[in-house]
Amino acid sequence: MGNHLISDREIVAQDAWGEDVPDWIMTLVKECDGSSQNKVATRLGISAAAVSQVIRKCYLGSYDNVAMRVREIYISGDIECPAIGVISSEICLHWRDEIRKGSSAGPQRILMTRFCRKCPRNMPGSSKAAQTPAPDTEFKLIFTSRRFSNAKS
Repeated sequence: MGNHLISDREIVAQDAWGEDVPDWIMTLVKECDGSSQNKVATRLGISAAAVSQVIRKCYLGSYDNVAMRVREIYISGDIECPAIGVISSEICLHWRDEIRKGSSAGPQRILMTRFCRKCPRNMPGSSKAAQTPAPDTEFKLIFTSRRFSNAKS
């Protein structure tokens, strides 16, 4: 029997989460131990402090979102993208984030926007997609311009 060294992060995770530490937390711990917490946080798109808080089980944000990101980036393999073929799940997650941000324009983004919106991995309520709240359908006119000051709201 070989000795299994347990890292400080793994001890912290076991203390915080108990005996049944989720697989994605152990993956997060191993990735942080293998490189650095800052590199893992950058790759996940969250702060290093958030990574620490998730491991310590004192994070105030959505654990589901972090778990989805860890699984997509570190655990999942390749997927079939309807737009560009077989890609890693990390690239799929990158494009979904870009589409949600609406941060850039170009032929590739237009193509990906068209296909990502129809993809089951990007559909709210799908077991393969992140849960995002639906936008509020009711709105009220708060600001009026001088040009339309006679208009009724």
